[in-house]
Amino acid sequence: MNLQLSDNEIEQQATDFYEQELRASLEVAHPNAFVAIEPVSRTFYLGTTLSEAGRKARKAFPDRMSFAVRVGHAAAIHIGGFGK
Repeated sequence: MNLQLSDNEIEQQATDFYEQELRASLEVAHPNAFVAIEPVSRTFYLGTTLSEAGRKARKAFPDRMSFAVRVGHAAAIHIGGFGK
């Protein structure tokens, strides 16, 4: 299996795995946590911060990219504010 995925492939595979396998259980057990997903192995790493989840994924798979989401949110992080 080719472990060198494009950015789009990483995002798509990780998102599919999250939606199909993780979302329902993580939203109940770990709301607002961050989850880093390594899509080739289909493993995931939880953290209370984005950095923590990312470090865990990097430690397990230093040569692979992971994709992170925030449980129960549309995006892992929000930049900016809601101003006029």
